[in-house]
Amino acid sequence: MCDSFDGPPPVGQVKAVDPEADALMAEAKAYQEEGEMSKSRGPLKEIVRYHKLAPNAAEARYLLGRSYEATEDYRDAFKEYGKLIDRYPQSELYESAINRQLSMAMDAADGKMSVPVFWGAWNTTMESSVVVSWLREIVSKAPYNETAASASSVLARFLEDQGRLEEARTEYAMLVERYPDSQYAPAAQMKVAELWASSHTRGDNNLVNLSNAREAYEEFSLRFPKHEDKQKALSEAARMDRLMVQQQLEVGRFYLERSKEYTSAIFCLEDVIRQKKINPDAAKEAEELLARAKEAAAAAQSESES
Repeated sequence: MCDSFDGPPPVGQVKAVDPEADALMAEAKAYQEEGEMSKSRGPLKEIVRYHKLAPNAAEARYLLGRSYEATEDYRDAFKEYGKLIDRYPQSELYESAINRQLSMAMDAADGKMSVPVFWGAWNTTMESSVVVSWLREIVSKAPYNETAASASSVLARFLEDQGRLEEARTEYAMLVERYPDSQYAPAAQMKVAELWASSHTRGDNNLVNLSNAREAYEEFSLRFPKHEDKQKALSEAARMDRLMVQQQLEVGRFYLERSKEYTSAIFCLEDVIRQKKINPDAAKEAEELLARAKEAAAAAQSESES
């Protein structure tokens, strides 16, 4: 039962004492005290392989992780902490293991973690795929923990820095939904709005993106009514309204000047004029364009009849 076991210890099955595991632990700690981190792994691995129900099995996993960190074998360190989290959720070292994972992931995301290049004699920063994988694992294993909210925030920022803006926006939004009371939630909600707002200048669906940005800013004011940035969010929501009217003006201009679809131009421009209170400047320009559109429509009608 002991040697093949590979999951959390069954309730009531952990050994009260295990002299052999204790001796191995003493040997491993002696090596670590002497700075021989690599040598300490032998006895520690014996504990986690053959004494999985020993009282010190979780500590052996933790010390294995620390030994790998000490020699900059970060991938192996992260795995060992992960195995502790999976197999010993009741251990007093559970939270420490998650915090070590988060600290490593944050260093990797900030470019502070140097790892060897497999095909050369130099170091580089950790691959972005590994960083994302680590952070997602932390979030999934501590779903109701402030640590998970912190990892989600780092992940969203990392994705944003990598130029993966849609993924970043989704991660920020998920953080707000999952951890609405987290200290990271207000900044995440603001980021959702800002990323929608910035996306209106890229590609299609400009009006949709502006509308989504306005909604996100408004949601900030509703979710966090006492936050110091509430007024900023409301001001930005109003700015999105003005930009949407301006965008509609540009659509009307396009119908008039480029595609010569005068009926559509008139419809758009009249709608801009109706929103004069939101964007007076756009409405004034729309009035001038509307006059031209009506003249052009009348001329086209006259020509078709002749």
